[in-house]
Amino acid sequence: MTTRRTTRWNLSLAAALLASGTGVLLAEPTLLLVSIPGVVFATYSHVTSAPAPTLEFERSLTDSDPSHGDPVEVTVTLRNAGDRTLPSVCLVDGVPPMLSVRNGSARHAAALDPGDETTFSYTVTAKHGVHRFGPASAVLEDVSRSVEVETTVEEETELACRSPVRTVSLGRIAHRHAGATVTTDGESGIEFSTVRSYRPGDSPAKIDWNRYARDGELTTVSFRENRSRATVLCLDARNRCYRSTGRGEPHAVLYERAAARELLAAVSESDGPIGLAVFGAEFHWVTPNTGSRHAATLRRTLEDGDVLPLEPPDERNSDEPVDGGTRALRTRLDRGTGVVLCSPLLDDGPLEIARALRADGHPVTVLSPDVTAAESLGTDLARIRRDNRIDALRRASASVVDWDPATPLEAAIRNEVTR
Repeated sequence: MTTRRTTRWNLSLAAALLASGTGVLLAEPTLLLVSIPGVVFATYSHVTSAPAPTLEFERSLTDSDPSHGDPVEVTVTLRNAGDRTLPSVCLVDGVPPMLSVRNGSARHAAALDPGDETTFSYTVTAKHGVHRFGPASAVLEDVSRSVEVETTVEEETELACRSPVRTVSLGRIAHRHAGATVTTDGESGIEFSTVRSYRPGDSPAKIDWNRYARDGELTTVSFRENRSRATVLCLDARNRCYRSTGRGEPHAVLYERAAARELLAAVSESDGPIGLAVFGAEFHWVTPNTGSRHAATLRRTLEDGDVLPLEPPDERNSDEPVDGGTRALRTRLDRGTGVVLCSPLLDDGPLEIARALRADGHPVTVLSPDVTAAESLGTDLARIRRDNRIDALRRASASVVDWDPATPLEAAIRNEVTR
């Protein structure tokens, strides 16, 4: 909470002192009388007390789990829970930065007697991802408007615009070009390996009893377990990826984070170890692992503003070449690890990463949210260049999920998986 005195009455006091001084100098009683109201008001402004921030705050949504593009009405109620009148209350609600206000306003002003409340509403457009409302900022003024009290009021509110991936396993997405035979969609199981003569000490479970019944010969069958293969989600969060289709629209990094959250949510026990890499101002790495605790670590990393800031880093700092991050990634990947690279493909950096990983034998799938907009010659050119990069990736044996964020993510993934 911050209390400060305004300068609203300073000009009146200065005018009153000037008038009174001039009246004394010129011996004009009229000027002395004219200065009295200004002096009175200025003095009154200094004896009034600061308003007490006795506010209760409520926020509700018509739909907390909408689809992408749906309108969601936000209703805010502010109540004066104190025993003193609040003559002026100005409130600005904490709208998530990636949600745009479609109708109404997130700002409101009112005067509240003890026990009174005021309600206002506005409508936002839902976008992919989980959006948390921030604290609302309130500014209270006293009767003379000479003292301001700035405070915040908060209620935890979350709008989760999901695009769940239910019927396609992460293994199928990441290892489409692995070139290995697997026994299940989950990328794990067992496969026949060798048959040899029985040796004393062999487990009875490995004896081919059917052959013994048929030929009377004891043989032992060896099976090789097909271990689940690791997958790394790699997010392209460089400066140039903070681009959107228009003012007030989410940028590509936000769509990447939303897609990564959905892929993590889709991981079942049959999927292999999952890791995370982020190309940004710095390279961030989380080693592939399994388990609910590891999944929680990945989710926290995706929500970390230092790893994936909602706003672009300082534009004056140019992106570092992808070479350093690519080398760091290649040294950390085990043989056969699949990579799902999320990038809007706005430059050739992701193409270089994918080619390097394919040269090392890693299956690569590029999940690309489309943030190009065909509105001008410049944006048309950006769209053509992106299409050319998609073609180049596919020629390099990388899968590409071309995702229009206005459509469900699972539909875009299934279109690529079934190609």
